[in-house]
Amino acid sequence: MVATLVRLRLRILGHALRRDTWRLVLLILGLLWGLSLLPGLAGAMLWLAREPAEFATEILVVAGSLVVAGWAVVPLLVPGMDDSLDISRFATAGQPARRLAPGLLVAGALTVPTLVTAGATAAPLLIWLRHGTAASLTAVAGAVLAVVTCLLAARIATGVSARVLASRRAREVGATVGVLLAVLAVPGVVALGSLGLEGALEKVPTVARVLGWTPLGAPFAAPLAAAEGSLGEALARLGVALAGIGAAFALWVHLLGRALRRPVSRGGAARRRADRIVRGLRRLPRRPGLLATLAVARRGARYWSADPRYLSALLGAVVTPALVVVLGSAISDTPGTVALGAGAFVGGTLGWGRHNDVAYDGSAFWLHVAARVPGWADRLGRTLATLVWALPVTLAAGVAGVALSGRWDVAPAALGAAVGLLLGGLGVSAVASATLPYPVPEAGANPFAAQIGGVGASLVAQVATSTATFLVCSPVLALAALTVWREPRLGGATLAVGVVGGVVALALGIVLGGRLYDERAPRLLARLT
Repeated sequence: MVATLVRLRLRILGHALRRDTWRLVLLILGLLWGLSLLPGLAGAMLWLAREPAEFATEILVVAGSLVVAGWAVVPLLVPGMDDSLDISRFATAGQPARRLAPGLLVAGALTVPTLVTAGATAAPLLIWLRHGTAASLTAVAGAVLAVVTCLLAARIATGVSARVLASRRAREVGATVGVLLAVLAVPGVVALGSLGLEGALEKVPTVARVLGWTPLGAPFAAPLAAAEGSLGEALARLGVALAGIGAAFALWVHLLGRALRRPVSRGGAARRRADRIVRGLRRLPRRPGLLATLAVARRGARYWSADPRYLSALLGAVVTPALVVVLGSAISDTPGTVALGAGAFVGGTLGWGRHNDVAYDGSAFWLHVAARVPGWADRLGRTLATLVWALPVTLAAGVAGVALSGRWDVAPAALGAAVGLLLGGLGVSAVASATLPYPVPEAGANPFAAQIGGVGASLVAQVATSTATFLVCSPVLALAALTVWREPRLGGATLAVGVVGGVVALALGIVLGGRLYDERAPRLLARLT
């Protein structure tokens, strides 16, 4: 079964590369990027080899644990996991999950990130070669266990998240847990920011000792024990890593079995209820544009609360900036300045993230075309559906960043930059989603998976919209930087430029995007179906 699934994976990959030239180009670029990291990584290992073994192990344990944890977090924040061998495709094969799982795991390892991770986990061998055969063999075993742990972490994280986002009750529980974790994380963020870079480095030995006995860091701590002659301790650490893999594999097999029996795309029990979208609009004046705007906005609001694809985008748009701020505060000499950018990070990510909004409609977009929804009404309705919750979230992130930094004198600048990036990004998205749509996961599919085909279109759209958003928002960004680093009295001007400029950019984006929508609606429908 393993060989069969590997051959199937390679054949699917070959067909995809022949059909989509951009995918081949990105694959080659990814391989070249991975190879370019090897000299620097080897140099770092040779430098650590000259340091005391205890110090090298502390660095390896912390860095390796971050890599393993990253495999669980990054796929949730940056969707793109290959789903050509998604378990739901084998629902009619009559094979149990425990038989499919090993083949799916090995076939899923045939990716550029896995190869890069394998090289990174094997690099410490350069350190342990001089410490004897036992340490070297332990390092090799640890590297293998670390890679397997990474693969299982990614699949469990996406599998659990997809299941949670597909169930209303699970979404409510997940949201509650997320809020509690966010509240509990605030003291940790404050403490981390107060430590600074030097203080954080002083805590590395303590953190490494703890992580060295967990499945995250045990594979990287075992070689030191072998080098010191403590083979029992080395085997115990490898046993911890192996036990973690066993538990993770059992959990993954359970998730695969549930996916075979009850696919995520399958809906729950039907519920009859009045149409909330239409009922509230019947009392309004008969103005087609206004009715269309509100109908699109109400439907968009429901997407944000029920569609797993929208919820996964929301997760990435909010959590990614938070992680950037936390990590930046930990390694920066001026953590307060990094925290000030929290609102701008969140606003920019939320605004830019809607640049492909039309693609999520899929074939249902025919309703817009058949109903002759005005372009401006479609653009405005989609924008309102996002703005109604994104604006409070952005402002809350901005206020939280100012509170963490303690720089209340530049609060207007931080909020102005946040609002400006949100509105400017939505304005760019209003134009881009009518001109540069690219494939996304279909409704009911795994929201964290990459869509086969259209790699070139997605690359062009993302680069173009990112550049356009930066150019549109450059005035408020420049003023905000000047306010924070040079002249705090410009905070009011930054706030005014952010709000007024953002509103103007959004209005222009809706008007221009609406005109392009009116001209291109039939072609958009053809691309989406």
